[in-house]
Amino acid sequence: MNKNLYFKELKRNRKSLIVWSAVVIAFTFIVMSVFPYMRDMGDDMAVMMSKLPEGMLKAMGIDAETFKGILGMYNTYYGIYIIVLLSIFASSTGATIISKEEKDKTAEFLLTKPISRKNIYITKMLVLITLALTAFLIQTITAIIFIIGFGEENVNWSVFVTMHLHGLVLILFFTCIGVFLSMLIKPKKNFMGITVGIVFGSYFLNAIAQVGGNLSWLGYLSPFHYLDFSVTDPNYSVNVPQVFIFLFLSAALLILSFRLYKSKDISA
Repeated sequence: MNKNLYFKELKRNRKSLIVWSAVVIAFTFIVMSVFPYMRDMGDDMAVMMSKLPEGMLKAMGIDAETFKGILGMYNTYYGIYIIVLLSIFASSTGATIISKEEKDKTAEFLLTKPISRKNIYITKMLVLITLALTAFLIQTITAIIFIIGFGEENVNWSVFVTMHLHGLVLILFFTCIGVFLSMLIKPKKNFMGITVGIVFGSYFLNAIAQVGGNLSWLGYLSPFHYLDFSVTDPNYSVNVPQVFIFLFLSAALLILSFRLYKSKDISA
């Protein structure tokens, strides 16, 4: 790892990190602050939900038990919005962290320094992981503070840890997809549209599959299908095999991306 390049890249991406972290913090606060009102509505909320189409409830991952506990309420928005937002941030950063050198015409300057492509790649991947983990930890700590502040006393923290572990694995997987895409696609001014499409597309495929019927097979095409957030399930726990599979796939994408980067003809 090149220490100077590492800190230079962190500084280069700090504005994006601050903005995205602020967004998920604000969203987490809004979700948590609404919970006391949802809880006080009690049976009225259950009656209102019973009038909604069953397919819609399944697509959103909620049921009558969801709003009775703060984890159920939090999970409804965590699995839909927070993971999607953090995945978009991490994957779009992954897609640009190397390609922007070519796009900004700074690749030649960087490659003429006494630092190998391997060192550049490793350093930038460490920066990328640092950014993704920092945003994730900021949101996680924020959620813990708000759960304690707005929630009930008896919170099942093992469920909280499980859902956040599943979320982290998904974020890292989409991050690696972003890096891999940047090796296949000519440097663009903005990869945001592509990464948003991939992340949202993956989520909606799973949401459609949750409705059931002839389209249930679509869920197998979505990473969200394999690492679920069914916190109201009494048997909900870490899906160890799937976690390791996704970590393996993420590592494989990074290795393949490095091979492509190593042999890539980078224009200055």
